[in-house]
Amino acid sequence: MIINGRAQVAAARDELWAILSDPGRLAEALPGVEDVSIEDERRFSAVAHPLTALGATRVAMEFEIVEQRPENYVHIVGRGSSGENLLELSVELELTPGGASTTASWRADLTVRGVLSSLLQRGLGTLFNEQVEAVLAAGAGEAARGS
Repeated sequence: MIINGRAQVAAARDELWAILSDPGRLAEALPGVEDVSIEDERRFSAVAHPLTALGATRVAMEFEIVEQRPENYVHIVGRGSSGENLLELSVELELTPGGASTTASWRADLTVRGVLSSLLQRGLGTLFNEQVEAVLAAGAGEAARGS
């Protein structure tokens, strides 16, 4: 499933990019995750709890930042599982400056297999966009605090 989105973020582009391109800072911004483990400057793992028709579902994920263009672009891939369920994602984020704010545009390719696919099929696009917007809002909050 291809998902596109765009949001205006109350943070300077360089500050937002610094958060999105750093596994430790990015992991902190992800909503509903726990047990974060930073592997190196490009890879980290975490346990996510996306909401499905049955409530929160535990998904162990591994992420990698596979491409970066300073202050403009970051490409993140992830793969995770929950029992017989499989989740794969590829997210490309482009950042465009706009004074004190930044326009973030994203394109994601998500694959969900197993029962989780049935539970998420109608709300996956909305859920994913909400997650990206939450990460961007957390990044804006961190930038505002001057971290």
